[in-house]
Amino acid sequence: MRADRTMASPPQLRRIALIACLAIGFGLVGEASEAMAAAKASGKKGKSYRAATTTRSRSRRARVRRRRRAAPLRLPAITPYGIPRLHVKAAYVEDASGQVLFQKNPERVYPIASLTKLVSALVLLDTAPEWDRVIEILPEDKRNSSKSHIRAHELISVRDLIHASLMSSDNVATKALARTCGVDRMEFIRRMNVKADSLGLAGARFVEPTGLSEENVATAQAVAKLLRAAASNDVISTIMQKEQYTFTSNRRLHMLVNTNRLLRSKWRVTAGKTGFISEAGYCLATNITAPTGTEITAVLLGAPSNALRFAEARRILEWTVRFALHRDLDPAVETH
Repeated sequence: MRADRTMASPPQLRRIALIACLAIGFGLVGEASEAMAAAKASGKKGKSYRAATTTRSRSRRARVRRRRRAAPLRLPAITPYGIPRLHVKAAYVEDASGQVLFQKNPERVYPIASLTKLVSALVLLDTAPEWDRVIEILPEDKRNSSKSHIRAHELISVRDLIHASLMSSDNVATKALARTCGVDRMEFIRRMNVKADSLGLAGARFVEPTGLSEENVATAQAVAKLLRAAASNDVISTIMQKEQYTFTSNRRLHMLVNTNRLLRSKWRVTAGKTGFISEAGYCLATNITAPTGTEITAVLLGAPSNALRFAEARRILEWTVRFALHRDLDPAVETH
């Protein structure tokens, strides 16, 4: 009977079950609310983080853009007298009639590096070379010849070697041509100096055919005269106007790219040659035809870099075409 009294009646059981259900329900609602609040807070934090990250990224990009805009060195374009200020040791510009349009240290003697190869090409042509004659490249041609894609014991024609010499300024090709042209080395060098004298190249002196020696020297004015003489030969002129040239030796395919970048610019180039050794800096001699049809010869000696060599050449050519050709004044002379 006592046991029966301790048992809850059905109404009590229902009340207990209802209370338990309500407690569980309120608990779930509370957990859900906490979860929603946490998610909301997390979302705000994520948005805040993303916003901060985006802001930092934009700020970083802006700083990079500002740095990139400020990076190039702004060089003065002209002197106080309105004349181009070139960052080269010497420069000389004249038209086909010989009228001087611009000059900077035109008569000062400097090393001319591979511009020497213009003289070597003229001396070679005086020997009436057989263009199809095949030459074997010897180890001595490779010795101290700087960079070249030509290897010892390759068999290459005279025609292909002179393209390599004038277009890509290849020293191995130039040595092989001088060695096999029918005169010995000393006689070849003697003829180079005789050729310089016959052309009236004041101050010019040569001790070897490639331009690797700093003792190969000339003035900017003499180089202009040398380029005009070389360009008057159809063979040399045609080669100097080619952007690319391909030939095959007994061992491999060679693809030459002309080192004169002006061939890939807006200028109509009719001749040109580059040169570089550390003692000479970066040199360039080029002929162009202006839009008016006037032939212009420009020489730059001793530029501090390859890129600046061509940048300065474009500047002086642009100035010449726009202003110097229309001047009825004395030639422009850069002063410091």
